[in-house]
Amino acid sequence: MPVNIGTDAALALSMAEVIIREKLYREEFVREQTDMPLLVRVDNGKLLREKDLKAGGREDVFYFHDEVSGRITEAPRKSLALNGAAPALKGEYEAQTLAGRVQVRPVFELLRRRLNEHYTPDKAAPITGVPASQIEQLAREMATAAGVVNITTSNWGKFYHGDLIERAIILLFALCGHMGRKGATFSAFPALTPDTALGALERHGHQMLLSASANDPRYAAWKEDGYTTEMILYEYAKQAVASGAVGLTAMVHYVHGGLLDLTERHKGWDPHLKRPVNDYVKESLTKGWQVVVPSAQKKPRILFQVGGNVLRRGRATNQLLKTLLPKLKLIVTVDWRMSTTGLYSDYLLPTCGWYERTSTSMLGSSESPFIQVYDKAAEPLYESLSDWTIFVRLARKLVERAKGRGMLTYRDKEGKERRLDNLEEKVTSGGLYTEDDEEGLARDAFLNSANLEKISWEEFRERGIAAYTGLGTAIRSIGNACDLELGEPLVPLTWHTEKKAPYPTLTRRLQFYIDHDWYLELNEHLPTHKDCPTAGGDYPLQVTGGHARWSIHSDWVDNSLILGLQRGEPVAFISVRDAEGRGVRDGEFVEVYNDVGNFRIQAVVSPAVRTGQVIIYHAWENYQFEGWRHFKNVMPSPLNPIGLVGGYGHIRPDPVICTPGPSDRGSRVEIRKVN
Repeated sequence: MPVNIGTDAALALSMAEVIIREKLYREEFVREQTDMPLLVRVDNGKLLREKDLKAGGREDVFYFHDEVSGRITEAPRKSLALNGAAPALKGEYEAQTLAGRVQVRPVFELLRRRLNEHYTPDKAAPITGVPASQIEQLAREMATAAGVVNITTSNWGKFYHGDLIERAIILLFALCGHMGRKGATFSAFPALTPDTALGALERHGHQMLLSASANDPRYAAWKEDGYTTEMILYEYAKQAVASGAVGLTAMVHYVHGGLLDLTERHKGWDPHLKRPVNDYVKESLTKGWQVVVPSAQKKPRILFQVGGNVLRRGRATNQLLKTLLPKLKLIVTVDWRMSTTGLYSDYLLPTCGWYERTSTSMLGSSESPFIQVYDKAAEPLYESLSDWTIFVRLARKLVERAKGRGMLTYRDKEGKERRLDNLEEKVTSGGLYTEDDEEGLARDAFLNSANLEKISWEEFRERGIAAYTGLGTAIRSIGNACDLELGEPLVPLTWHTEKKAPYPTLTRRLQFYIDHDWYLELNEHLPTHKDCPTAGGDYPLQVTGGHARWSIHSDWVDNSLILGLQRGEPVAFISVRDAEGRGVRDGEFVEVYNDVGNFRIQAVVSPAVRTGQVIIYHAWENYQFEGWRHFKNVMPSPLNPIGLVGGYGHIRPDPVICTPGPSDRGSRVEIRKVN
């Protein structure tokens, strides 16, 4: 089904309109699992809270109208079980608040009216390019299907309004009850991780949480308040960000890398903003919603790149190079190849390849129920070393230099005294692992994980894989919220749908209504559709992309054998009509440009590309373009203020969510033939 770029939210919402209008939604699921029954004040658009009804009432206690008792009733917080109550989804009611009587409506009622007004299939058809009849047919097929599965991975995060798109799609799945059942689930980016990834590798992962339960007085209070293990782990992750212990890369790019300046200079890109972007940034940072490390008042001085390629991956590459690089005094890259970031570095520490050492991945597996082992097949080449050896030697050298300068301790930014003279001891767990013992490190990480099948290290090496037996206590795993059984598929969210465990949201339900002041200000309190901004300028073509076929990110993207299977250099796919209109033939070079940058690239003219679209697959290195002008030069990645929101239940930054992210899909460009 061809959908206009960035209009998937309109498609999903118009399907939701059909499902609600024709009463095809699963009422029991919607009542129990979602926030659709929760009451919203008509006067201010805020959810009805306990603080509205009682002096000293809580901010996180909400209400629905119970059709059984005929009264406004407190929604359960420690379980999703309704215990005989029947929350109303429609209607209008009156609540006696401390300030007087106010009218309230269920979220579902507000959603129904919004969809009927703005998102009927007839109204969505010109937005999406999908005929109304097809929208209606797809909606009915999805609602009546036994099950539907959708895994989005990181796709929507690359759109400026990707959060709106994903919220709309999740709403569609929730209305149909396609969650928490075999063959019926929505998942954004499912991953499984050994729970030793939580902390010290010589301890069982679950022991880390047990230690916290014994030493942190908040733990008992959280459990008493109905917090699940998932919620508690998220709390610790969010507090790590709030304290500055974990930095947010995108915030560094915006504040220190000049991307925010691009957004400010081109204020007309997003017509929905009510005030300058800098106003949102200042408010967010002042209130502590988001964190920049180092702070906006300081300059970053060291870029230490491990397992990444920031000067290739970063959007608005030319702006990053122009603004961030002059602030840095030192750039270090740890990599197995000469990447773009490595070429800009003062030091490149060469690591050996995956099969030049025996190890395993502590980041775990995406969309796979197995962990893999990398078994040594060849000796490391030249001066290359394993990552582990490099870091042990760095720690040793730091200790040596610290002792030589009499700097045995230092104070961190919070004023806490830290030791430098025992750094190597801490890194190696008291000398348990030597600099050459990466296999021992990997072995203990595997054997001490509580959520992997119990086989010996030798058998693991022989088989190459081992199955996960549970989610463990790793933050990347716990959000799957389900039990695992060997030989059975992973079915996310069954802890919620079957065990009735609350969701880790402010309302403790699948939450679609967000009454944060900024969401209300920007009319995003309910899922809605907004066109992609004209990022880059008002040009007729929109850039999209995807993962390259011939490389894993930029690994092997410049390999001569692999390049021989393609056209040997970066290419842009354009439609036949767009090519003909600009006098461009297949294989000719074009300049792609907009208001923020330009680059040259070979054109591939393809009937598979829709008119108005330019497809450039990711991973090309800067040095593969003429003048090192990378294709991300034209992707300004404007800052969406919604990404700055915090201080609202679950909407607070942690290392991977609820913080601004780079966007590139839908960037506006024009192309012209290069002679």
